[in-house]
Amino acid sequence: MSNTQDLQNLNVINEMLSMQNTLNEMTNGMDWRSGVTQLGKTINWRRCIVMETAELIDSYPWKHWKAVDAEIDIENVRVELVDIWHFLLSLALEHVEVDEAADLLSDALKNHKLDDSNELTVIQQIEKHEAMMLLALKQDAVTAEYLSQLTQAFFDSCEVAQLSFEQMYQIYMAKNVLNKFRQDHGYKEGTYIKEWNGKEDNVVMFEVIEQMQSFSGDELYMSLKKTYSQLL
Repeated sequence: MSNTQDLQNLNVINEMLSMQNTLNEMTNGMDWRSGVTQLGKTINWRRCIVMETAELIDSYPWKHWKAVDAEIDIENVRVELVDIWHFLLSLALEHVEVDEAADLLSDALKNHKLDDSNELTVIQQIEKHEAMMLLALKQDAVTAEYLSQLTQAFFDSCEVAQLSFEQMYQIYMAKNVLNKFRQDHGYKEGTYIKEWNGKEDNVVMFEVIEQMQSFSGDELYMSLKKTYSQLL
């Protein structure tokens, strides 16, 4: 990868770290790095990663007793990976300074070694995701070295799902808009409606984006608001 591309990736990661911090402040309070929300709830980003990885794995036909011929829901796998990225960004921000977080995340991306993931069986793909889960289950101190290992495992999972860094960035931007929309419409209070006429809001979000000439966060937010108002 060229130095120019490395610098672009570093700038993009810095942008996402800034956006994640803003979202966390809005959702959990200005002192979210203390590990407790403004409502006194304990924050555990690694547990969040574990649970999202479990949901990701459920997008695979891993069950030997049910729907054995089902296809991989690869789109949902990719969405779950972006959710995990939210939590990985947050974990890094909680434990190291912003500049160090950006450097270690971009270094993990730069040093990630491509593999023949297209040749993996369903179970082998799942095992790649479980390797990330295993790291997230660790209770050791969150050091720069640990964050680097976890990030490398995350990019392994992205490769399995054929999710490029550019695609992940686009989905992250869209999910950031959706997360803000959810918070603005009662998600924390439990009044938000996640099913929109039989479709999850995630699905509706992607349908809106497909209709856009070019991505616009403001346009996406207003389209979601218009659709959501028709449910109420």
